[in-house]
Amino acid sequence: MNSLYILLIFIAVSILISVFILQSKWIVKINYQFPERNDLQISVFFYKWCVLRQKKVRISSQTEVEKGYLHFLKLLQQKRLHLSKELRFPFLLKEMKILEFKWWTKGGTGNAFTTSVANGTVWAVKGWLVSYLSRHLQFLVNPQIHVQPDFQNSSLQTRFSCMISFRLGKTILGIMRDLK
Repeated sequence: MNSLYILLIFIAVSILISVFILQSKWIVKINYQFPERNDLQISVFFYKWCVLRQKKVRISSQTEVEKGYLHFLKLLQQKRLHLSKELRFPFLLKEMKILEFKWWTKGGTGNAFTTSVANGTVWAVKGWLVSYLSRHLQFLVNPQIHVQPDFQNSSLQTRFSCMISFRLGKTILGIMRDLK
């Protein structure tokens, strides 16, 4: 009889822990700076407890990034890659909340004309991305994006900081809906 009670208590505690974990609030903080730090720093928080502190993900070398960019551009030109189809996770994205979004870029080519064209392109890409994210995610704060031209030098600097909040159970359900 005692073993039956112990088994029932074990099952009840397991169910409570599972429900607690599935309903838990997780926060992911992402920081990236180029060229000061050429790595992506990710911190994961379970409620307010830090579970994973600044896991550094090494970013590829510049030649590998250029190869990836050229391959991506070639797929877009051949119309074999459709951004609207590739970036669709509607049920998953609806459950996520953006707590912070800051993206600062400073760059130039050394030539005033090409610098202005490049900075306009960067503004357009950032604007499109923030617009896409604001349609599919809940921004709890206004996104802060900034592009500063450097007309005198040929350089590129960028800083990106983002905090995303989600509930694990709702995220799992969203992934299951997307897979169906």
